[in-house]
Amino acid sequence: MPRSEAKSIFDLIKPLALSIDSKLFVEIMGSYRRGKLDCGDIDILITRPTNDDQTHSGILARLLPILHKEGIITEDLAIPENFAELECVYRGLCRLPREDSRRRRIDFLTVPWASRGAALLYYTGDDIFNRAMRLKANKMGYSLNQRGLFSGIVRDLKDSRIKTNEGTLVASETEQEIFRILDVPWQEPHERVRG
Repeated sequence: MPRSEAKSIFDLIKPLALSIDSKLFVEIMGSYRRGKLDCGDIDILITRPTNDDQTHSGILARLLPILHKEGIITEDLAIPENFAELECVYRGLCRLPREDSRRRRIDFLTVPWASRGAALLYYTGDDIFNRAMRLKANKMGYSLNQRGLFSGIVRDLKDSRIKTNEGTLVASETEQEIFRILDVPWQEPHERVRG
C-alpha cells in the first residue's frame, strides 16, 4: 500500500486511541517507520508510561470496538486470548472508511513501557538488520528480542530452543541504549534497510 494510505489510516487510529487514554504512546512501525514509499501492512505499537501507576492493560479491548464501529477495522484475523495482558498482538484487516478503499493488513502490538525501546527496534526492522543486531548480541554473550537485551540466558544442552534460565535484562527502554551496549553506531530507522 502507498505510504500515504498507511499514514491516513494511522492518523485516524491514533486520536481514537488517545481519546481513551491521552498518555498512551502510539507509534507506527515497520516499513513505514523506515521511510519506505510502499508498506506491506501497518504495524502499530501501543504502550503507556507507568509513572502514575496506570498501565495500558485492556486498551485493545476498548479500542478495537471503536475501530470496528468507525469502519476502520473490517475483520479480525487473530485476537489476543487475554486483553488484560500488557503484551498482546492483534492482527486484522483495515481500510479507510470509504467505499472504494482496499482492505489492508494491520497489526497492533502492546508492550510494557519498560520494553518500548526493544519493541521499537524489533518491529521497525528490517529483517536483515534485526538478524545482524541479534548476531552481534549473541557474539557478545547477550540475547536480543522484542522484550529486551538479556545476559546470562542458559539453554538446554539437548534442545537449544528451550531456556533453562531466562537471564538478566540489560537494556530495553530505548533503542539508543541497546545500540550503545552492543557498540553499534546509532542508525535512524530509515538507515536500517539491509534487504
